[in-house]
Amino acid sequence: MGSSGVTAGGGTPLFASGSTPRMGGVTPMFTGATPAAGATFGATPNYQYEGGTPLQSHFASSVETQSITTAAIEAKAKALEKEWNRKNKRLTSEYLDSILPREFFTVAAVPADYNPLPPEEPNFYEIAVRTMDVFSMQAGAAAAVTAGLDANGQPIKYDIPEDMGDGMPTMKVEDAAVFVELLKYHKAEKIPDEHLPSYLLMKNLFKIKNGDTMQRRAGTRYLLDKATIFGSHFIFQRLSYIWSSDILNIEEKHYFIDFIKSLLQQMGKGARQFTKEVIHLVEPLLTAHERILRDDGKQVLTLLTRVVGFQAVFAVIREDFGHAESIVRRHTARVMAVVGYAAGTEEVTAALRDMSYAPSALARQTVVRSMAELAKMVGHALIAALPEMVAMLERLLRDEKRVQRDAALAVAAIAEATAPDGIEELAPLVDVICEECMKGIGSMASPFIQAFGALVPLMSPYDAQARTAAMMPNLVNQFSTPEDEFRRVLISVVRKCVLAEGVTPQFIRQTILEPFFEGFWRVRRLAAERQTSGSLVATTVEIAKKLGSVDVLVKLSPDMKDESEEYQRMVLTAIKKVVDATGMDAAPDTLVTFVLDGAIAAVRQDELGTSKLVMNVLATICNALAARLRPYLKQVFDLIKRRRENREASMRAQTADLVSRIAHTVMLADGAVFLQDLGLSLYERLEDPDARALSANLRAVRSILGELGSRRFKPSVRELLKRLTFVIKSRNSHVQNGAIALIEDIATNYDTDVDAIHLHQLATRGLFELLDSPQRATRHACARTFGVIAKKIRPFAIILELVDNFRQDKRQIRICTAVALSAIAKECGPFTIIPYLLNEYKISEGKQVAVIVQHSVLKAIRYIFEAIGSIGKEYVYPMIPLLERALTETNIQMRRMAVEACRAILLSVAGNDGFEDIALHLLNFVHPNIVELLAKNEVKIGEERLKMVTAVVSYYEAARVVIEPGKLLQYLLQGLFHPARKVRDIYRRTYNLIYVGSPERLVPYYPRIENDASHTYVRHELEVLL
Repeated sequence: MGSSGVTAGGGTPLFASGSTPRMGGVTPMFTGATPAAGATFGATPNYQYEGGTPLQSHFASSVETQSITTAAIEAKAKALEKEWNRKNKRLTSEYLDSILPREFFTVAAVPADYNPLPPEEPNFYEIAVRTMDVFSMQAGAAAAVTAGLDANGQPIKYDIPEDMGDGMPTMKVEDAAVFVELLKYHKAEKIPDEHLPSYLLMKNLFKIKNGDTMQRRAGTRYLLDKATIFGSHFIFQRLSYIWSSDILNIEEKHYFIDFIKSLLQQMGKGARQFTKEVIHLVEPLLTAHERILRDDGKQVLTLLTRVVGFQAVFAVIREDFGHAESIVRRHTARVMAVVGYAAGTEEVTAALRDMSYAPSALARQTVVRSMAELAKMVGHALIAALPEMVAMLERLLRDEKRVQRDAALAVAAIAEATAPDGIEELAPLVDVICEECMKGIGSMASPFIQAFGALVPLMSPYDAQARTAAMMPNLVNQFSTPEDEFRRVLISVVRKCVLAEGVTPQFIRQTILEPFFEGFWRVRRLAAERQTSGSLVATTVEIAKKLGSVDVLVKLSPDMKDESEEYQRMVLTAIKKVVDATGMDAAPDTLVTFVLDGAIAAVRQDELGTSKLVMNVLATICNALAARLRPYLKQVFDLIKRRRENREASMRAQTADLVSRIAHTVMLADGAVFLQDLGLSLYERLEDPDARALSANLRAVRSILGELGSRRFKPSVRELLKRLTFVIKSRNSHVQNGAIALIEDIATNYDTDVDAIHLHQLATRGLFELLDSPQRATRHACARTFGVIAKKIRPFAIILELVDNFRQDKRQIRICTAVALSAIAKECGPFTIIPYLLNEYKISEGKQVAVIVQHSVLKAIRYIFEAIGSIGKEYVYPMIPLLERALTETNIQMRRMAVEACRAILLSVAGNDGFEDIALHLLNFVHPNIVELLAKNEVKIGEERLKMVTAVVSYYEAARVVIEPGKLLQYLLQGLFHPARKVRDIYRRTYNLIYVGSPERLVPYYPRIENDASHTYVRHELEVLL
């Protein structure tokens, strides 16, 4: 590099002192890091701050910062050049003589043709910029400005324009300090060349952050196309700056992660140079509270590993294994686990084995943490690497205390991940773990006890019983520990030991049961800790499964009336789960009385009726008793009667729900008299003003009616049906669903006890309106009930009334009519509907309402064939003349609805032979509509024409399952090469659907291409006929 700074090729930056470096006449952007220099000092800023006196903009004064930055870069570049020259200088004879002994060496003659090329000199300026992180230098030089503070430390008020320009999203207040360049050059006619790349980069990153879907796509596409021009280093500098500015919410972070993934995919192997930046950017996401961010971090690291390779990533994170900060080491362990998941356990195990011999205890601690995280991620796939990991863990379990503790946690994680296998490989660790468990007390032994609990379920029954019997006295002595975290570990270990196959009920009853309840259930404050209480309840249920419900209920039932709401809730939850899991068949009468009395008392304590738990507990106990409930029926129904008449609507609803759940058990206990009185009372309350209570009453009435039958139900079913005529008019969806279900039960099972005229009126006036319900479940239940009613009272009267609705002006009424007819066709058979439809279509021709009626008929045909399925194969041929007539109409809407009806017919006959001719016949009428795009006087495609094209394409999709795709291909071949682009698009879209559905069936129909001199196209194996 000469004194003038000029080098061969013109590509090396000039290093003239005090001058701006140039590259081929254009100011370089320092590999992406644009200096923060603005215009000349004193220039008018491009926007003003709010306030009385205008202040000097920080945009105008950066000449000093620019000079300092440039001088620092030049000094660094000169130092790099000096170091490079020192390492690459020629070794002289004198120097070699000074370092090599004179004897035993002979100086070889230099070959005559030896003329080595001089080493290629790198671009020191570019290396200096990259290593010094110029953007951070400039950001540090103006840190107060970047943080949104002026020279006095006061917040800067930015004048944010409402419109940032075409294709730009709006700017938030907190974005101004970060994307300040966009405000600086918002209305500038020309942006200086040295700031243009930085402006364009921040502009498109701003689109990704705040833009809508199209703006984000445009910004991402621009940055990916220009990534090689901007330089990946520059992009990640700015991305890291935005990321660390604390202005991104969860959604915006997700958008940037998507951009990073796209950038990694495009850069490929070139991403190795910024591997460190990517890892440091995303590793905090692995410990985020939001699952979507954790998944994003895993996806980026997985993609990075697969792009650049495991060794490149490991080389970056290796130095952090022994980092002084604990959070950094934890992040490193998680990164190592994710990378190992992406690269495979073989490579990561080899790397961890090397690091396990590191002299630093912190590095060895990070190794075992990585093992634990890797086990949680890969699960059972870890078995292949288990022998090597066990060898490492066996050595690390005898290391320093902190390494031992994390090694024990790693053993626990590995045992849980490989369960129920892996005990053969983990066997050498069992003795070490048991030994440490016996030595330690309290939280010091917690990791080892946790590891022991994970190993016990993997052991053989004999070993599990022996190890548990030896360890349990030590654990029982620590049940009264005051440490919450250690208590949770003990509860979890007890549960795993109880679950072990070899641990006998006798051992549990003698050794564990009494200390367990004394040590854990008597500590009432545990109920306030959700995690601990949940683990305690789960362990209690497992003990009950081994011992039976009696031993556990005897311990828990005295606390069912406890005054502490939280503790009572924990007790009731445990009792409910124990009774659900084991029943109460073995419980003596005294215990049954005690438990039932406690459940009723708990219900009485719920004065507002808002607790679902107490009612669930009472219902569970009653259902578990079955016929044994008989002596307690009066006690239960006295409670129901008092709460049923309460002013609180929630309490009335809660009581009705209880009745609906125990009605069957009451009948088993000979409680028909109680249900009769209750049914009469509920009937009188079917006009409850509260929707929740009314819907619960309907469910209870349905349960009672199902148990008593129509003969013992009071009042009569006829009176109940009349009352439902008014109830079904409610606008509440829960009330509607309850009323529809009750009407369906009456129409199905008790149709002889009601008048047909009542069912007819209920169907045509009540249910018909609900066919338009916004709730999908309500519409389906209503249509099903409509069909059931029509079948019971004979459908013809209803059909005549429905067909008349085709002449209604309201479109929604006609759609509901078509749905009702399809429900009737499904229940009563298509023969009851189709003649009426054909007749209506014919006689309406020439009338003023012809179009409306014919549209409705076609829609009804579509719904009917969609509902009846393969039953409709017998009714296809009678529909052909009607469909032919509709497909040749000039009205595009008529043709579109006919195409949709044809599609429904083909799907209904799919899988049946003999309908290929019909499909081809209809295709000849449907196919000309595929190019129904633009009319002569239209510039934009109309909505109805788009619907037509969609309907035709869907008909092709349906025809594919009836006829050979090759025949459809013959219809599409010409259009695939049509000169008009819009026509080609439709044909290609249709072809793609057929190809995706049946690619292998198209192969025999492709054109045959003969071989030429250099290519062989013929595949003889495709011509083999079997």
